[in-house]
Amino acid sequence: MIFRRRTQKEISEKYQGNLDLYKKVQPWRLSRFLASFFALSLGIAAIIAFQKRGTEKFFNPGKLSRAHTSLADGCASCHGHPMDADQLRQVNFQKTLHDRLHNGVEFAPIDQHCASCHYEISQRTYTFHEPNVIRDRSCSVCHQEHRGAETMRIVASAQCASCHDDVGTMTASADKGRGLDWKNFHRHPHPPQQVVFDLPRPPAGYTQTFAAFWDGHPQFQLKREPVRDFDMLKFNHQRHFEADIPLVGGQRLACTFCHQPDTEGRYNNARITFAAQCQVCHSLQLDPKNPELTLPHGSTVAVHGFLHDLPARYADLALQKGITRPNEIRTFVTQQMLQLRERVRSGEDFENQIFFVADPYKLRPGTESRVRASFYGCALCHEVRPVANGAPSIPKPVFVDRWMPQAKFNHGAHTMVKCDDCHHATRSSLTSDVLMPGIESCVRCHSPQGKVVASCITCHSYHAPSSLAVAQTLPATTTVQQPNE
Repeated sequence: MIFRRRTQKEISEKYQGNLDLYKKVQPWRLSRFLASFFALSLGIAAIIAFQKRGTEKFFNPGKLSRAHTSLADGCASCHGHPMDADQLRQVNFQKTLHDRLHNGVEFAPIDQHCASCHYEISQRTYTFHEPNVIRDRSCSVCHQEHRGAETMRIVASAQCASCHDDVGTMTASADKGRGLDWKNFHRHPHPPQQVVFDLPRPPAGYTQTFAAFWDGHPQFQLKREPVRDFDMLKFNHQRHFEADIPLVGGQRLACTFCHQPDTEGRYNNARITFAAQCQVCHSLQLDPKNPELTLPHGSTVAVHGFLHDLPARYADLALQKGITRPNEIRTFVTQQMLQLRERVRSGEDFENQIFFVADPYKLRPGTESRVRASFYGCALCHEVRPVANGAPSIPKPVFVDRWMPQAKFNHGAHTMVKCDDCHHATRSSLTSDVLMPGIESCVRCHSPQGKVVASCITCHSYHAPSSLAVAQTLPATTTVQQPNE
């Protein structure tokens, strides 16, 4: 059945002469009117009250983090000068309200206050990331305040991925970087005493995009490229783990005997030295019958002088043994020199053996193993270069403290992992091997599968404290002669 809709004229005829409907009180309409009236009145009253005696806490969206609790009663410390009565005039209030609704909070003044305050605390000036970024982020975008009185939340990796997972941003950044000197990118300085291995930036820049460390992060540049350790000191890691190596302190050699971390889990502060790590086995004895007599270390000139003054050294040794009579001292010196001549043809031959014999563990014909020549042979560890009419020269060893200067790592947090699981030192026999792990070693744990945190700031620092002194850097392009293996 189809109902016919009444016309407006028919409806008006029905209510003609009956206007009581408009005289009745409508509760819903009245409540809406009263609510709007009171809301407007209270708003105006609040503005007037704030002008007279209001506090800044009225606009506080939440508590500050633990690090900034001292600023809780001073909004101006971050947001600028507090408003006074003149600033809350109607025109200015409307302009401010319109600006906040359409443009949001202005972060530039907040960033300036962050920088000035942190400089007063640490005496460091902080810059925003690398010089080829397309746009800088505000402090407040990553370090979000008013989220509670606990520790400020760590920076989310999504903030980093907003650029590093965007093809357009990364391409534009790489294009900008190609026009800059590579030295401009050295914005993560290290203490001056450190030796840092620094690879040059790729010619095309870094353009690979990725969403997370375990999801598309490129292989470490140190592993992508054919990098070699340029140190002139010869060292065979594998040899030092073999079973015939003598015990030290009743224990077999371990990685931590040489690589000793500091209180923060870093290995680059305690530099490896001959006296601390090597001398316990390589004592530089030159006479098996007089083990107390050892060669000096660290200077070929000192060794050269020691050998040319060997009779006087034996005389000093005689005094140490309690031989005090001159005749007995001369007899002792003569005996020691004679037994040395039985082993070497001449003084020149003896000096050549000490400087240039590469394998002091090789037994000479007719020599018992207990008196093998474990004392001479600078060439075992060093590249010895002959010099006419003088002591040979030995290039000074260079121990790299930081192989990955753009990343941070704490060994103290990884004590549950065996050193060889990442560095594979027991399989390395060449000095040129760079025993740094690849990304696959890290992802085993630092991923959702490994259930260990893997945020960007775990390894990387966004800011660059530009006021710190830059460390000694050794670019990979430096030509260094590789030692003979």
